[in-house]
Amino acid sequence: MSDTNNDDGFPGFSRRNLLRGAAGLTTLSLSGCVDQLGLGQSGDGGDGGVDPVQERETVSPDEIQEGGTFRAAIGSGPDTFDYPYSSSATASILHNLIYEGMVTTSATGELYPWIAESIEQVEVQEASASSYTDYMTSVPYTETEDGSMVIDTDAQIVVEHPDNDPESDDEAQVLTVNEAADAVADGTYGMHYRFQLHEGITFHNGNELTAQNVVQSYERIRNSTLSGQVYDSMLDIQADGDYTVNLYVQEPDAAAIRELGAHPIYPEETATLPPQEMDPRQGNTPLGSGPFQFEEFEDGEYVVFTKFDDHWFDTEMKDWFDGPSEFPNGPVVDEVDISFVQEDASRSAALQEGEIDMSYGLTASTLNDYQSSDDYRTAATDAAGYTFLQYPVTVEPFTDQRVRRAINHLIPRESIAENIFSGWENPAWTPLPPVAAAAGTGDYEQLTEDGREYNSYDRDRATELIEEAVDENGWETPIQVQLETNSDNQDRVRTVELIQESLNQSDYFEASLETYEFLDFIGQLLSTEYYDDGKLAFIGLSGGFNPHGYAKSVHHPDNFAQCCNFQNIDDEDLNQLLRDARYGVDVAQDEELRQERYNEVWNRVLELNANSYGTHSTLVGVVDSNVVNGFNTYPSTQDIIGYAMYSPQDEQITYLSRDE
Repeated sequence: MSDTNNDDGFPGFSRRNLLRGAAGLTTLSLSGCVDQLGLGQSGDGGDGGVDPVQERETVSPDEIQEGGTFRAAIGSGPDTFDYPYSSSATASILHNLIYEGMVTTSATGELYPWIAESIEQVEVQEASASSYTDYMTSVPYTETEDGSMVIDTDAQIVVEHPDNDPESDDEAQVLTVNEAADAVADGTYGMHYRFQLHEGITFHNGNELTAQNVVQSYERIRNSTLSGQVYDSMLDIQADGDYTVNLYVQEPDAAAIRELGAHPIYPEETATLPPQEMDPRQGNTPLGSGPFQFEEFEDGEYVVFTKFDDHWFDTEMKDWFDGPSEFPNGPVVDEVDISFVQEDASRSAALQEGEIDMSYGLTASTLNDYQSSDDYRTAATDAAGYTFLQYPVTVEPFTDQRVRRAINHLIPRESIAENIFSGWENPAWTPLPPVAAAAGTGDYEQLTEDGREYNSYDRDRATELIEEAVDENGWETPIQVQLETNSDNQDRVRTVELIQESLNQSDYFEASLETYEFLDFIGQLLSTEYYDDGKLAFIGLSGGFNPHGYAKSVHHPDNFAQCCNFQNIDDEDLNQLLRDARYGVDVAQDEELRQERYNEVWNRVLELNANSYGTHSTLVGVVDSNVVNGFNTYPSTQDIIGYAMYSPQDEQITYLSRDE
């Protein structure tokens, strides 16, 4: 991911050799209508239009220099280029350079039509799971090795009948993708959206993007890692001619466009590949319609993207663009090279040696040094994410809520924020990050204050809770606690070490810690057996602007063995509260009611304590200020590079002032 040559002062290194060298660094020690939909406004997410980017750097179009190679280093390579099967935020960084969706999002959470020229909300009507009874089919239950009963079908399930009962029934009534179109044809659905696509968009292989490509790309999500996050809302998607897409939603859903509108679109030759084969390691070139195209990949070392000269975008095509007419119609750098360097200290060393132009996920102490230097810029933004500790809720003694809450009160969040993150991150008193606050609560300050009751460091309260649980259940102490996290992020390791130390200062816990390389750790977490091991997993979640995911992804059975319910958490009360906050004509049309219902969600999340939250993330891209101009960090890791390179919705563009 380096375009270094002899003229840059590194004699003896070709560009490809330096890519390999940077990746191998191990020095030092160590992550219908626009108005109806709220498009182009603060929408159903974001923080009321408040820009989370701190000290945003702007550039004048007449200052922009074209050309050059932007060189970055990230903590790990992609688990896969096949988007529906990826659970890695770092993989999404790569995806977002080459793939595009029907909508895009600004840094404040506003939604804008992108591949779609226009979006129309055609209809909203009452519908629920039972509305699809006449279209459902019977599917047998089968028992797994651990004794759980699951629905036995290879078809993607869209809706399950609310009366299904695996304890008393041999079969379940379900609507699968095979029957969904019949319901739509009869007018049975909750919402109908119509996307009118721009004509003349071409993929990297030269083929034109049509409505059929959209349908095929969404169908690829079926039974994938991503399916639980899509088929909790989508009913069916259909092409009407070459440029019109009709998307049908199961029931009125306040987050439908945000959750369903941005998934990547691929040409037919890759959209129809077998699962997990849209990857150069499987002999297939990832293809999209984005401003960069895939060029070269060395597994575990680097990837190279080059500017797609036939990219379709023109600012005059978008009514929402109100920037200067001179603003470029695409990115101005010629190439983006990205190395995979696990150790944050090694990425920092590469930045200081001029081998790369940008990295992120550096330790807080390192960020302090960069912030005080005139040669570097710390481009910080309030991030869409948090760190969290997930409990094995099905394994004693963690089945008892009091044990989980006792551990929660022994997590020194303020000390972690101050001593490990030097104030770059904030204690997570609530599981809702500020960037998603607008739709998630009517009073974020009050929600934060309420959360302190559950999340404050309180050894006396922890002792009360654990003694109650131990006495009632007859458990012996100290309780063994196996903590696990990923080794590539030293701030994260130090955080868990501090939690371990705090637990071991109690007479009731004996904690140990294991660390793993990131992809190995993810592989364990996504196993269907992990939840039964009795281990406590500490990891980070990078989300978006919709509040729903910050509770659902780490709690809901739809997300078991996906992102990010690793421990088979299933709480009926919380499941229902989540439904009530997102689905129904009332919450889809009444923002205040939705906020009220999400407040109930957060209260239940904190009461349940199936997860403990560490800090709310601050995402900081560090750049060489002598070379990089205009770089601003997106609040979500997934688009930290793509957003910076070119995002006309925020008049965001990065250019280089280096002689290549």
